[in-house]
Amino acid sequence: MDELSAPGVSALRQAQDTIIEHSLDRISSAHDFYRTLPEGSRDQIAAVARLGVTMFVDSAENPSTPLVPSQIFSVAPAALTGVITLEQTLALVRTVLDVVVDEAPRAVPKEDHDTVRILVLTFGRDVGFAAAEVYARAAEARGAWDARLESVAVDAMLHDDPEDAATRAGTAGWNGTGPVVAIAARTTLDALGVSRLRHECRNLASDCLVSVRGDSVLIVLGGGSQAHGSSSKHPVPQGSRSGTAEQLVDQAAMQVAGGLGGSAVVGPVVPGISHAGRSLRSALAGLRALPGWVEAPNPVHADDLLPERLLAGDELAGEQILSLVHAPLHEMGDPFESTVATYLALGGSLEATARNLFVHANTVRYRLGRVSEQVGWDATNARDGLMLHMAIIVGRLAVGREA
Repeated sequence: MDELSAPGVSALRQAQDTIIEHSLDRISSAHDFYRTLPEGSRDQIAAVARLGVTMFVDSAENPSTPLVPSQIFSVAPAALTGVITLEQTLALVRTVLDVVVDEAPRAVPKEDHDTVRILVLTFGRDVGFAAAEVYARAAEARGAWDARLESVAVDAMLHDDPEDAATRAGTAGWNGTGPVVAIAARTTLDALGVSRLRHECRNLASDCLVSVRGDSVLIVLGGGSQAHGSSSKHPVPQGSRSGTAEQLVDQAAMQVAGGLGGSAVVGPVVPGISHAGRSLRSALAGLRALPGWVEAPNPVHADDLLPERLLAGDELAGEQILSLVHAPLHEMGDPFESTVATYLALGGSLEATARNLFVHANTVRYRLGRVSEQVGWDATNARDGLMLHMAIIVGRLAVGREA
């Protein structure tokens, strides 16, 4: 590329202040958003424009000196990237370049016209790339900080009191007051995978927190607060748009967990973010106990792993199996509870159970069917029978401790 002649450089230097002044006038008249900015932000943008024109003239005068276009933005704090968008920044750059393209050739001798135009366009391209890099670094820094806040909030849910957990979640951007569910999964995610996960979570739920920990990930999802109710044993099928807020957030969690590419456990739905620790601890306990149930579906609910969690020493599982399984069975009355207990103790034999209880086999069938309908677990199913048997044992131990 030809270099500017000495007279051309001198003329461009003399026109520098005028070009800067006209650039700022053009920015003010052409961009409504600029006029609405605080005075401090406008001063920072003006400083960037002045430095940009000055660096262009310097580069024309000393073409052998390495040019670092990103230095143009050094006079503005990083916080400015949060005030104006990259699109707006590039619009400002184009405006300044338009002024330089119009006025720089008129300021230099005729033989330098083409050279100065090429220099302006090349410089403008470099400045555009530099602006994109500045915004990319700012976005990366914000993303890293946001990820740190989310991890701190998840830690608080696991270890701190509910009020502190809710406060830290709010700091990480949690806004909702509806039901909450947690996911614990074994999976390895790179930066792009984490970004995609957050995007999916935010599309499916009102709020989300994601905490990546080596080969595992913890996720907390929040649903809307427009409906109330309790989470059922089986969630609303994927693709359904109906159901309570609790069912819908559980459905979202199952969909997210199913796409993680590793073993995933979904905790129980809890009333709000201050109770999220219970769902998180259940999901983590389920993940630790998952090897005990080789045939478990993936993803699986933590409540479906209560037998394995009990055997693994999870105290929370004892509380949950008492409230979720034993309590509703016990409320049905002794005939039903004793029928289930006897049926399971006798290896699932209807006839042996009927003889032991001095009733007809059809009575045993009727009672087991009622239990299945009302409690949600079927004693004639091997897996459900294990759940019921464990619940009965835990209930008896609880009574023994109280005696």
